[in-house]
Amino acid sequence: ECKNTDYGDEDEACKFANANEMDLIVMNPGIVIGPILQPTLNFSVGVVVELTKGKDPFMSKSYRFVDVRDVSLAHIKALETPSANGRYIIDGPVIATLKDIEKILREFVPYLCIGDDKNNEDIDLDLVTYKVSVEKVRSLGIEFTPTETSLRDTVFSLKEKCLL
Repeated sequence: ECKNTDYGDEDEACKFANANEMDLIVMNPGIVIGPILQPTLNFSVGVVVELTKGKDPFMSKSYRFVDVRDVSLAHIKALETPSANGRYIIDGPVIATLKDIEKILREFVPYLCIGDDKNNEDIDLDLVTYKVSVEKVRSLGIEFTPTETSLRDTVFSLKEKCLL
């Protein structure tokens, strides 16, 4: 039986599943990047585009990305695993700082203005981090794609679709 969560749509899905005697597994991904299928930007990949312009869309100084292929595989594994249940958080297990992201993006798009804002160099911000347990999703057999690979494939996909 699904438990009410007070999370809006998830709560409604839970009510529906209970009323219709269905199992419900909820996948909650973080910022999903990677190759895109559609010819337009979505929110998550738009974050990468903003980063390639030297902007920090969330002013967070660090990001956790999860690859779309990992999210897709998690959905499949949850369907195929009889013991799968409840809510799965699918967030990048590695925190990438803006400097990490800039270094990776410069490798694949060196002609862009990534990180050229010299005003932020002297600011020493403590990174506000949060802990995320990805053990539950790993129990489905998910091994996360490295952030560098996900960013590279995102950039290549954006170039291919003329969105960068």
